[in-house]
Amino acid sequence: MKYYGITDRGLVRKNNQDSYVIATSRSGDLFAIVADGIGGNLGGDIASRMAVSHFSKVFSETNGFATEADVKDWIETQVSTANTMIYEYGVKRPGLKGMGTTLCGALITKSGIFIVNIGDSRAYAWGAGQPLHQITMDHTLVNDMLMHGQLTPEEAANFPRRNVLTNALGVWENVRSDIDVHHEAMSGLLLCSDGLHGYVDEEKISAIVHNKDMDPTQRSRRLLKAALDAGGYDNVTVVLIDFSGDNG
Repeated sequence: MKYYGITDRGLVRKNNQDSYVIATSRSGDLFAIVADGIGGNLGGDIASRMAVSHFSKVFSETNGFATEADVKDWIETQVSTANTMIYEYGVKRPGLKGMGTTLCGALITKSGIFIVNIGDSRAYAWGAGQPLHQITMDHTLVNDMLMHGQLTPEEAANFPRRNVLTNALGVWENVRSDIDVHHEAMSGLLLCSDGLHGYVDEEKISAIVHNKDMDPTQRSRRLLKAALDAGGYDNVTVVLIDFSGDNG
């Protein structure tokens, strides 16, 4: 398995509110996370850093998981803990009230790949006869309207409030998270903030991740360049995991 992560503030934003981590546990499991801070200048960068810092610390201290239920219980517990930490930090500081972050992670264990999602950062998978495809569901107003038939796909693409989140870590006292386990064979995983998927079409992303002439580092940098070439209107974060070979 090879992996690489990269983040950039883009060409328009004054600071980078995205954060990421690729952490390993005592048992050799791997947890990759992308977090996109929200709240403008009101602490989005603090929220995303708090999230990845918390998960990195507690995951590095774990000794492995016996069952799928153990993994899901651990994720749910840590999501709740991180949510409370960020929420209370904002509540105690009036200037930061409402700060929060998305969180999209892949926890890779011997018993399966667990994907956790909160917000609109995304996880994509490919391989085993399947093309690049999104394996998370966006927690956004536009996606909810799309699912309920209130918008067509064409209308959704131009919806003026398409970035409004319906779920985020740390904004509200309680948070919901999607946790799914995958047992199917995968060639690779891509985690990214909307600075990539919001501006670079899926066909172009697919062409880059399937380029076997480039290693994960080169493909990640090429994805970042594609986002910058598209205008670099937002912070961009990419974590690419290739399930062939050894990292480094």
